[in-house]
Amino acid sequence: MTVGEWIDRCARPVPAAFRGRLNAEGPASLDALLAAAEAELRACVGGAARDRASAFSLLAADAYVTYACLWTMTEGAPGDLRRIAERITREWARENTA
Repeated sequence: MTVGEWIDRCARPVPAAFRGRLNAEGPASLDALLAAAEAELRACVGGAARDRASAFSLLAADAYVTYACLWTMTEGAPGDLRRIAERITREWARENTA
């Protein structure tokens, strides 16, 4: 199952206007969801302008982190929530100190 298929199978559907932003590819996994969140954080922070595109990237990053937490609650292992927090914090720090 791909990341997109997994998102589409979640109990609450993503609004159609936003679903196109969540276009991570590859097999669904915690690491795939976190990689997608990291990519969106880079897109958000990396731009010089704080524009609409940056806002949508931040929303997408938040959605992927939320889905990573949901994945952990249903399929994960002990310690995965801590791993999510540490990995996203590292990415945010790297992007904001570069």
